Amino acid sequence: MAKGLDIPLLALARRRIFGVKTVSSGAVNRTIPQDEFVSVCQRYQQEAQAKCHSMPEVVKGLWRCEGFSTTFGKFRLPENTLHDERLPRECYGITHVGYGAASTEHARFAAGKLHEIASRYSAPHSEGFVYEGMGSILRIYEPGIFKFMCGVLGLIPLGAPPGPDKTGFFASWFADFDAEQQRLITHGYGRLVAFSNISVYKAIEEAMTLPSARVYPCVQGIAFAFAMMNHEEMPRLLENSAIPYPGEIRPAFQTGLVYGLVFCDWFAPGFLSHFRPNGPLGEKLTDLARDEAARNLRRGHILPFALENPVQ
Repeated sequence: MAKGLDIPLLALARRRIFGVKTVSSGAVNRTIPQDEFVSVCQRYQQEAQAKCHSMPEVVKGLWRCEGFSTTFGKFRLPENTLHDERLPRECYGITHVGYGAASTEHARFAAGKLHEIASRYSAPHSEGFVYEGMGSILRIYEPGIFKFMCGVLGLIPLGAPPGPDKTGFFASWFADFDAEQQRLITHGYGRLVAFSNISVYKAIEEAMTLPSARVYPCVQGIAFAFAMMNHEEMPRLLENSAIPYPGEIRPAFQTGLVYGLVFCDWFAPGFLSHFRPNGPLGEKLTDLARDEAARNLRRGHILPFALENPVQ
């Protein structure tokens, strides 16, 4: 039986393949009329809502919505926008993440164009999710074996632009974004660091080599992706999340796991009322997630990959 945060290699491979296939199942590889975009997002959200007692089903809905929104950003129509009052607010976070990822390729990493897209097409309080999506593409286009694998899998289209200069962890490209946008981009990058490493420990070790200001958001993104990929074992992962790493690594990791629960609850309200942790630490972190979910409802929107009361 797996212990701590260990995931057997076979299970890890199976879950990653399932994640890619599920996201891809939401993609349609064509233009999407605005009415269709709204109705399909509504359907994915309602299906997840109907099964809010199951984290795997909620995550499946999130991934399908992400894939559909990525298509929405790749094959653009003049009428297309995320600022549509008919779009359920529960879908805002995940639709903006997928749209942000696609927009990065569409804009060929041009910061000015990306700022314009985020400002013009985002729903209220949701621009941050667009920037987070940009970070996932930054990782995919980073020179190396992972970029080659993404090309083989078809995640990078033929004739795609090269990614930004990696010198100083993309220092020149990051300079065109403010501090909060940089945090969110690094979080998105961290999600793909989790996906591209053989274990969560290897992913965290890679994050620790980044410039100091990038370590926390990268580790938080790693934890969020780890939660989504391994949703079947979330109670065990929460209970074993007090990882023995120095400084901000442990709270960043636990914050990412908690945000994963909060994100699921926002997409499928009632999820956290059904979620059952395992052990005292899991209970504590789940209580924190429930408190954050209540804060989101009072505020009327979910914070982009941040907790009002982060893990200390």
